[in-house]
Amino acid sequence: MRLRHLRKIRIAVSLIIFLFILMLFLDFSNPFTDAVSKVFLRLQFFPSLLRFFTFFFAFTGLGFLLVILITLFFGRVYCSTLCPLGTLQDIIINLSGKFKPRKKRKFNYSKFSNRFLRYGILAVTILLWVFGSLFFINLLDPYSNFGKISVTFFQPLFFLINNTANMILENFHIYSLNPMEVKTVPLYVVLLSSVVFLVVLIMAVLRGRLFCNTICPVGAALGIVSEMSVFRIGFHSEACTQCMQCELVCKAQCIDGRNKSVDQGRCVSCFNCFASCPNDGMYYEYRFKTAALAARPAKNERPDDRRNFLKAIASAALAVPVIGSSRLFAVSGSGAGAIPTGTAYPVTPPGTLGYDHFTSKCIACYLCVSACPTNVIVPSFFEYGLEGFMQPKMDYHKSFCNYDCIRCTEICPTGAITKLSYEQKLVVQIGVAKFIPESCIVIVDGTDCGACSEHCPTKAVQMIPYNGLFLPAVTPELCIGCGACEYACPTEPYKAIYVESNIIHKKAKPVEDDNGPLEHEDDEFPF
Repeated sequence: MRLRHLRKIRIAVSLIIFLFILMLFLDFSNPFTDAVSKVFLRLQFFPSLLRFFTFFFAFTGLGFLLVILITLFFGRVYCSTLCPLGTLQDIIINLSGKFKPRKKRKFNYSKFSNRFLRYGILAVTILLWVFGSLFFINLLDPYSNFGKISVTFFQPLFFLINNTANMILENFHIYSLNPMEVKTVPLYVVLLSSVVFLVVLIMAVLRGRLFCNTICPVGAALGIVSEMSVFRIGFHSEACTQCMQCELVCKAQCIDGRNKSVDQGRCVSCFNCFASCPNDGMYYEYRFKTAALAARPAKNERPDDRRNFLKAIASAALAVPVIGSSRLFAVSGSGAGAIPTGTAYPVTPPGTLGYDHFTSKCIACYLCVSACPTNVIVPSFFEYGLEGFMQPKMDYHKSFCNYDCIRCTEICPTGAITKLSYEQKLVVQIGVAKFIPESCIVIVDGTDCGACSEHCPTKAVQMIPYNGLFLPAVTPELCIGCGACEYACPTEPYKAIYVESNIIHKKAKPVEDDNGPLEHEDDEFPF
């Protein structure tokens, strides 16, 4: 059977999935692209697995089981087709080949399977997860890393191209494009994303899918399943002439053309070998048909691989760090904005239910960061401790949460941010505003202000008389923790009013319908 067409089908499908997922991170959204992209997000391995446990074995979290089932039958199709970082590596490999001399546009079989390394990383990842930390998942998961790369590099580039095109078209009185505000991310996110991107880039250019077969925990997990796959790539001994073409195009460096063997655990099912073979010498073979031959240890396998895997698990158990941290802030200084403020725990986005739920489910893919219209959701560093490495938080010095916005609750693939209706969002209390009189300019400078009250959408902050002026007063049961007051407060470097996070989200008292939220002109300070 001729299987050359499988490579073309794989390329087409992988590019479609890649582009639709990328559209979400570029914030290029409409009902159709959102619906299709969410289907593909459900097939991302770790997000689907976390979603499955988040919503108590929900049907929408069964994507990882479908991935395992496909792998059990046909090998690591996920790595070559469904994983956006895998497709990005293929694009890099293809582009780098254009700049290489013809003699160097080839791969060769690598007898080093790196089993101890990849299984050790997988063991550490699983153990940390069991002990409540998503540190290694946030750091190494391919979908999460694709998100970091997209938010740091691809989205700003897309916005720059859009804004440049918009300026050019406006000169011809064409207004079909809208200008987009370029979203910035902290320097440490840029540095980490740059390191990840550079590692993926170098590995892809020099060794193809080396990232997938050394440090990717998803690749390691699916590699174990792939070794038990029902159908596997094999050789037609009669048709194979040992021309080595299959080995030279194998990005996983798992085909030994001389010995006519394939390391099934490393094979990513890219089907390049099918397309390259001039004599149809490679095909999908039925595993149990050759069970007697498969039982013999391959030449490139060490008999103590299983023992090494157990050693990796044992060593990983000793490497589990102390998890958890909290930050307390000292109170010192005098004058407007001189008293340090901050919360013991970061404020988590609406829909996250609370600190523990969020840190145990978020893989720091930054899809919510890219989608937030006000850019108030930003990546953290170690504010959540090791268990929540680089997970997003609300930064009210940078912006505020729109009173009626539910965008982040609609797109989270893991269930770390649960979906909220418009009515639910209006009363979810993610934190409560705290006022520090000694830092307010009304008291310190003896001048009127009222910015916090003017921009509170629920009227939780009201102005009360004070020595001929007016001073803010907070009604906690009305506050939803949106941060509009903190963002509007003019004191520097610290705010006189700030939002203290709720470790468990609560329900605020609804705004009276006859009054409704405060409304302001678009050009009114500070918005």
